[in-house]
Amino acid sequence: MRVQIAHLVPDAERLLIALERAIEEACNEAQVGILFSGGLDSTVLARLASVRCQVHLYTIGMPMSHDLEVARETAGELGLEWDSITLDREQIMRDLPVLSAILGLDSPLVLSFEMPLFVVARKANEHLLISGQGADELFAGYSRYAKMGEEELKASLQEDLERLLANGSGMERRLASRFGKVVRHPYLHQEVVQLARSMPTSEFIHQGQRKKVLRDVASLLDLGQVASRPKKAAQYGSGVMKEMKAEAKRRKVPLAGLVDSLRQGEIS
Repeated sequence: MRVQIAHLVPDAERLLIALERAIEEACNEAQVGILFSGGLDSTVLARLASVRCQVHLYTIGMPMSHDLEVARETAGELGLEWDSITLDREQIMRDLPVLSAILGLDSPLVLSFEMPLFVVARKANEHLLISGQGADELFAGYSRYAKMGEEELKASLQEDLERLLANGSGMERRLASRFGKVVRHPYLHQEVVQLARSMPTSEFIHQGQRKKVLRDVASLLDLGQVASRPKKAAQYGSGVMKEMKAEAKRRKVPLAGLVDSLRQGEIS
């Protein structure tokens, strides 16, 4: 079943078709859990997946965090089943050494970014999970991209995507498998990647707006304000990084040494 669109934007239409095929391949089970921030990337996937299977949205965050507030509103607009998983400082600090051991690294940035998948994989009833990983590297979602010239941007996107394909996506699959789950990344589907690589950078950043072509897809799907919503990275939108920085300061250790400190002492 194709999502019906009212008008065409050439590259966005091609991308929509590719994403539909990626979702069709990813959604091979009747029930799917989606890591959902309420932002552009996850909302596009939720909308497309909802016409193929029963979708359950999951959002994690500290109380009153950006992601919980935005996701609640967006899930209501989509009319999809949604669960919020509210975190607290003590749970985050207990989970960080466990997550670090699973991933085999102590990087605060990576750990804070992967905390949502860790929590959802542990709690979700669905066997199949869908993640929006890859959209930023494909469509220039990070703020640093906006400061680059065309050639630098092309090179940086290529380098970041290769690094993600070599390490990040496999890491998420291993993480999900520890809880008996499977995670899929529709944005990293071969057809979607090849199409993105063929597009001019003007489709990614236009008049200061990042991920332009994906925002055009959201408009084609009648997702309204989601198409223009500014990005907030998962580690910040959930509030996890803020709690990590506060705990490192409280323990008087550098952020990079927080996990080691947590391993050595009790959470208090």
